[in-house]
Amino acid sequence: MDEREYSLMEHLGELRKRLARAIIGVAVFGLGAFYFSDKILQILRAPMQAQLVKHYGDGAHFVTTGAAEYFVCQMKAALVVGLFAGSPWVLYQIWAFISPGLYDHEKKYVTWFVGAGALCFCGGAVFSYYLVFPQMYGFFVSQQPSDVQMLPSLEENFSFTLKLLVAFGAVFETPVVIFILSVAGIIDPNTLGKYRRYVVVIAFIIGAVLTPSPDVYSQVLMAGPLLLLYEIGVLVSRITVKMKGRPLSRKDRAAAEAAKNAAAAPAAPAAAEPPPSDTPPKQ
Repeated sequence: MDEREYSLMEHLGELRKRLARAIIGVAVFGLGAFYFSDKILQILRAPMQAQLVKHYGDGAHFVTTGAAEYFVCQMKAALVVGLFAGSPWVLYQIWAFISPGLYDHEKKYVTWFVGAGALCFCGGAVFSYYLVFPQMYGFFVSQQPSDVQMLPSLEENFSFTLKLLVAFGAVFETPVVIFILSVAGIIDPNTLGKYRRYVVVIAFIIGAVLTPSPDVYSQVLMAGPLLLLYEIGVLVSRITVKMKGRPLSRKDRAAAEAAKNAAAAPAAPAAAEPPPSDTPPKQ
């Protein structure tokens, strides 16, 4: 752990540096993805398109309401792909920012945090695309009366889809966060179980905040997986405690680690006694 005291300006400077590197990484991946932006747009609008065709027939389609709307959607699609493709780099920058405040026994989990975090982030997007979007868009389209035909704006639908992808990706980080906090000794399974009733309320609040639509259906689709992921996190915490024993506090674990390293270090050789002198002592 870095024992040096950092000023507020030094913290802000480090944060700015890490944010700049994360943004540059996302931009690089986004530039590469822009070449495939048309294909990305087709993939992202496919769930809604399928429901429109199912409800209105083959003539159903999206519309654009501005000259630059399609190009803006292409840029957004490329940047979001860059965010998911560059998520390991972004998570590493987050870890690099908080690492000065971690002890040595906590820093060794950087690979797990980056790898599992990126996998869960992308997994949340896949989950929402294949399991949530068909149900959600089917519900929205079915609510239209028979004398009203939905002609969704491409940009509006696309922004809605991207927000949900990122929101589900962030929610799926819950088990990773719980694992890191359990390893660090900050939380334990018993504590997590005590606050389960509050988590239910918080889950629906988060669902209301993160979902771009105010309807209850979207909020339930967000809150349900969040509660499930919380329970998975509790299970992961129990497994962690069972494998490693009940975690000590961060400070106690650091002291135990330092004592273990000190005991394992070779003892310093004793100072040699000076050879006896042949000169007789003075009377």
